Amino acid sequence: MNKTGQGVAALLALLALVVAGSLHPVQAQREPIKIGAIIPLTGPSGVSGQAMQKGYQLALDEINRGQGVLGRRVEVLVEDDRGDPPTGSAAFLKLVTRDRVDALIGGLQSSVSIAVASQARQRPILMAWTGAASTLVERLLAEADWFFHYHPWEYHNADSTFGFLRSTGAKTIALAYEDGPFGSGSADASGAFAKNYGLNVIFNEGFKTGSPDLTPLLTKAKASGADALVFVSFDQDVVPMATQARQVAYNPKLILAAPPSWPVGFEKLGAGNYIAGMAVWTAENSHQASRLFVRRYKEKFNEDPTSYWAPLAYTNLITVADAIKRAGSTDLNALVAAMKATEYEGPIGLPLTFKRSIYGKNQGFTKLIAFQWQNGKQVVVWPSEIAGGKLAYPAPYGR
Repeated sequence: MNKTGQGVAALLALLALVVAGSLHPVQAQREPIKIGAIIPLTGPSGVSGQAMQKGYQLALDEINRGQGVLGRRVEVLVEDDRGDPPTGSAAFLKLVTRDRVDALIGGLQSSVSIAVASQARQRPILMAWTGAASTLVERLLAEADWFFHYHPWEYHNADSTFGFLRSTGAKTIALAYEDGPFGSGSADASGAFAKNYGLNVIFNEGFKTGSPDLTPLLTKAKASGADALVFVSFDQDVVPMATQARQVAYNPKLILAAPPSWPVGFEKLGAGNYIAGMAVWTAENSHQASRLFVRRYKEKFNEDPTSYWAPLAYTNLITVADAIKRAGSTDLNALVAAMKATEYEGPIGLPLTFKRSIYGKNQGFTKLIAFQWQNGKQVVVWPSEIAGGKLAYPAPYGR
């Protein structure tokens, strides 16, 4: 047999081995580990989703700088859910059935996560989910060993929020909320927690996110005479709320807004000065891992991180990659066991472990901190042991 014939025979033999599966383990080592991410790059929470994408990019740089995971590079396949439940559901199906990802990360809006959760119940996969505070999601996946939730649930948020409000000396609360699952769930949880902290919600009204005119709502909240306004909304609603509050001379003791992220440039908005917020993290966090994250974020993106969704997403991807490494494979059962054993202290500044919550089996963080916008900076004002400044009170608008 000549050399050409020998080469053809060798190639046919190699193909036969591949078809027979003999080379599958070696081939698998060369293929990347694929992780799907469902986040809103556009829509009402687009700012938060874009921050998450940057957090993933930082984590991916770190993971793939060496040998990746199990000798394989890690790829993150990002799908934009646009804050739209059907789009999120379709993204899940694409990632799981067509792209055949090894794990799923992301998650922000509760409405989208409800749609994704419904699909996941039929096609279990490791879901390391950052957002979705609504307990509707928690209840849908209550028995799912493979669902790991990082962000506090709405009852955790309410407990932190009303604990902070009590510390300000406020007695009565006006509550305004977007009327989707995120805001409505927060409103439902508020009454009991307010009562636990000796506070009284005397005004309670929902609104459509994206409403251009919030003055009727704000005028009614003003008329209630409440000491503080709690405004639960998405990013796009915060600027009109702040500016229109000034227009109607609404000046309670405190305005506390709770969007997933703050709009780009909010720090330059004069009407936003002295508005408080609740967060998992701020860039003023003094933890060593947080300082390192901020420095690397600035180096890569030439901007300051202003959203806690960036370090939360970084934490999300780093811990999933670490679980795959400790599991030694992408087998679902092995991954679940590895995730349950997670012990990680990263840029959030608090140890991350997963424990049972009210309904779910694997809950991560459970507390928020309070900050206040003061001259363009997010100054942590509560709890006192980590506060970087004191709560300031605005002068009357004088209108």
